[in-house]
Amino acid sequence: MSRTRRDVNAMKTFLWALIAIALNGVGLWVVVGPWYPTNRAEMILIATLFGLPALGGFWMLYSAVRYEKRPLPFVLLAFVPFSFLWYYFERIRFRKASPEIVKP
Repeated sequence: MSRTRRDVNAMKTFLWALIAIALNGVGLWVVVGPWYPTNRAEMILIATLFGLPALGGFWMLYSAVRYEKRPLPFVLLAFVPFSFLWYYFERIRFRKASPEIVKP
């Protein structure tokens, strides 16, 4: 059974969507659920869970405006929580591996 590049890209997109849904589900569970952080490590974990998407979104906005030829789709995607993970692993790491893609 041969897999085409399109199939691989569809599977990667599906995997990233599942990761984003799972992380948002954990955040929803923290907000709505009966669990309450009782020690410092749990508080740091919760602060990271809610702070990281905001900081990552700002980084993604900056990086998309600065380095992408057509930044609008990536700017809009930056408003989706945890989408910066996809952007880093699928766009930035690929760009670093292929320096001829980066515009000066």
